[in-house]
Amino acid sequence: MISSATADSRQGDERPSSRASSTRSKSKSMERLVDISAQILLGASQNFDFDHVLSEVGDFGPYQILFFFIICLPASLPSAFSAFNQPFVVGSPPHHCRLPHDREDLRPKSSDQKVISCFQYNQTQVDAYRAFTSAPIDTYREHIDLVPCQMGWEYDNTTYTDSLVTEFNLVCDRQHWVEISTTSFYVGSFIGNFLFGYIADKFGRRRSFFIILTSLVVFGTINAFVKDIQSFIMMRFLTGLPFPALFQIPFIICMEFMGKSGRIFSGLMISLFFGAAMALLGILAMFIRRWRQLTFFCNAPFAVLFCYYFFLPESPRWLVSANKWEEAKVQLQRIARINGKQDVNVEELVEILKANQHLSAEDAKRSHNVTDLFRTPNLRKKTILVTYIWVMNAIIYNGLTLNVSNLPVDDYWSFIINGAVELPAYFIVWPLLQTIGRRYLILMSSSLGHCNISPGCRWTLASTMIVCGIGCVSAMFMPTDYPWLVASASFIGKFGVGSGFAVIYIFAGELYPTVVRAIGMGMSSMVAGSGLLLAPHIVKLGDYMKILPLLIMGLMALSAGICTFFLPETLGAPLPMTLEDAENFGKRQGLFTGASEKRKKRESAPLIASQFRNKTNSLIL
Repeated sequence: MISSATADSRQGDERPSSRASSTRSKSKSMERLVDISAQILLGASQNFDFDHVLSEVGDFGPYQILFFFIICLPASLPSAFSAFNQPFVVGSPPHHCRLPHDREDLRPKSSDQKVISCFQYNQTQVDAYRAFTSAPIDTYREHIDLVPCQMGWEYDNTTYTDSLVTEFNLVCDRQHWVEISTTSFYVGSFIGNFLFGYIADKFGRRRSFFIILTSLVVFGTINAFVKDIQSFIMMRFLTGLPFPALFQIPFIICMEFMGKSGRIFSGLMISLFFGAAMALLGILAMFIRRWRQLTFFCNAPFAVLFCYYFFLPESPRWLVSANKWEEAKVQLQRIARINGKQDVNVEELVEILKANQHLSAEDAKRSHNVTDLFRTPNLRKKTILVTYIWVMNAIIYNGLTLNVSNLPVDDYWSFIINGAVELPAYFIVWPLLQTIGRRYLILMSSSLGHCNISPGCRWTLASTMIVCGIGCVSAMFMPTDYPWLVASASFIGKFGVGSGFAVIYIFAGELYPTVVRAIGMGMSSMVAGSGLLLAPHIVKLGDYMKILPLLIMGLMALSAGICTFFLPETLGAPLPMTLEDAENFGKRQGLFTGASEKRKKRESAPLIASQFRNKTNSLIL
């Protein structure tokens, strides 16, 4: 009995102890959740910071790395292959009029003895002269009319076995069809950027990705079987609809799955993979020199990406912005499990987010559109500046690419090197992005490849600008006897502008808020796409003054670099979620500084955290 009583007494003593332990455990758990909630309130939005929650479940762990390499990198390939196969598809080889057998006397030549491609001598007049004289045709050719080719054209198949140009005879007075086909692609891209940007922000990243992929594979593959140039132009327009959204959506997914520590990695790796895809496209075109086969292999094989339907997740950041809390919780639980964060209570984290999220009723319920980017002054300023910088980079990038096609070297090798030269640029950009930030790096990369020699540029950019500036300018004075020397100088320019494109994608993705990120990037890219129509005309100015195109592109790059000073630095800052977040971000940053806002935020942190803890504890009690 005594033993029994003693045991009962001991158990009675243990029960309160157990309850006390449980209470302490719950208290610690609650304190941890309160601390996390306080941290959430101290983010860039000062009320709701998804990056803090993502850091709890792992913002750059095995899940993100596996997801990135299995899904996002391969998904960026189709845009490069489908959009940039055009130079090979519409390649125009040397050509001249097809003439009757043994009638070389009908072939006119210029004063430097080069064959004139689009005209021949009037055969009736030549025969009439030959009936009266046996003198060489050179003695009376100024009296003979030139007429268009009467029997079509003969093509030099050394470079291209066949192309759209040779099959449909798109030369001379039919050359405008090539320009129309190129324009139709960018018109499709112009429309598709708005269309798919809206779909991505309204219905989610996952759904929009498969709609875009379907458009690309179907229309791109059909393009390989068209029977006339008009059908090709129509299919090229439809193929342009999903570009560059097919590159942007995987990029956005990567940005939204990762925390601050992984954004630079994801952005530059996708850009690096895109550059590698460009070089790979050149190699593929080198071995497949028939335009129909090349078009087919640049589109149809990507149907394999439909297998992603079974395991491509939706962006949890988008789910939160759309108030889809249960789906967001499932995604966060999966991330925590794969990242080895099983001790994290995702349900409680989501509840805290849900309780403290400050999405306004307008943001949560209504559909967003491009006008939201211009409603408030700070966001409007950032939208205009980002778009302008994007346009300048696009024009210069394509201008230098068009100039490469005119280099006195092999087209295929020029294209391969033109893509490969971007790869080392990204490795150099990587550490700079993590140290000097986005603004100053865009100034460097915008100016680096475009022959800007402005004495007002920062000292960190001086050496690289001088090297690249000298390379670009000296290319204009190099003798044509050294073609690869001229080409190498041009590739230095591509090296600089390629890095600029990588930075502007990251920069724009970090400045636009989640609720309109795809719309914002789509709009900026769309305007840049319309600006691409200027690139061929700028390059054409070289007919009047060789250095003029470089001078114009240099001024464009300089103006874009100056504009970066008026944008806030995003290095180490959380992604804005709402329109209010985006409007408030950067208001306190100075013209040449980026730390003032973060410093003020840290100074106010204890007060906000204390207020939040007091309020939360009162609710608990």
